[in-house]
Amino acid sequence: MYTLGINAVYHDSAACLVRDGNVIAAAEEERFTHVKHGKRPIPFSAYELAFHAIDYCLREGSISLVDVDHVAYSYDPFLLLGPRQDDAVLTLPLEPSAYAVPDGWESVWDPLFVSSIVNAPRHLIDGVPHHLQKRFRGAQADGPCTWHFVEHHLAHAASAFLPSPFKSAAILTLDGRGEKATTSYSISEGNSIQRLGQVNMPHSLGLLYEEVTEYLGFLNSSDEYKVMALASFGKPTYLSEFREMIQIGVDGQYTIQQLQLEERFGPARLRGWCIRAEAL
Repeated sequence: MYTLGINAVYHDSAACLVRDGNVIAAAEEERFTHVKHGKRPIPFSAYELAFHAIDYCLREGSISLVDVDHVAYSYDPFLLLGPRQDDAVLTLPLEPSAYAVPDGWESVWDPLFVSSIVNAPRHLIDGVPHHLQKRFRGAQADGPCTWHFVEHHLAHAASAFLPSPFKSAAILTLDGRGEKATTSYSISEGNSIQRLGQVNMPHSLGLLYEEVTEYLGFLNSSDEYKVMALASFGKPTYLSEFREMIQIGVDGQYTIQQLQLEERFGPARLRGWCIRAEAL
């Protein structure tokens, strides 16, 4: 049995091919396109699949897409939309940013974002670059493979636990966001993963880190690794301020207060400007 895994919602688009529980190949899209992180994690890019990485995995397995039994996609849009309805309709204004955020959404672009994800099976068939079509021929949006939308944090947890040497483990997942969860904690035994609890949007340590990254003049959802590297040269000068921003609750919960970084720390650094030594 062949299972094709696809990550394409936010950044670092990638693919992985598994045969009967054994990894045949795995690769990130950036290795083929030389575009850092594969693409920018903006709502308009949710339709972009890791076609080059998928083609590589299929080639390594000496198969075509029609030979794949299951496709696992690392995001479940129906956790946001509710139960699937084939006649469901999403409304998107002609100029979304000119309107207020619709009730129940985090962004004015969320309807476009979610619609792109729901249509991922069609994108996999219809969006293939011309020079890669050889291994995608014959497949249809409705088969022969079975499509699975996998909750984002479950995919994170599985990718950490299942390849590990442990038979049981505690799993902590922290990122910007999944469908709703931003932090989740689980326990695992054998092939099962049980969610103990989670922190939901809008409270997110990952998104806080993105805002700090942008405030420091770097590209958010991209340059956080640079900020992590710079942090190793620093001192906890502003620890008390961040403890005010992040309120720790019980049972693993926390809330993020209004950051107001410029009010707290002064004007943001413009991208490309020098970094003052005393700021470290």
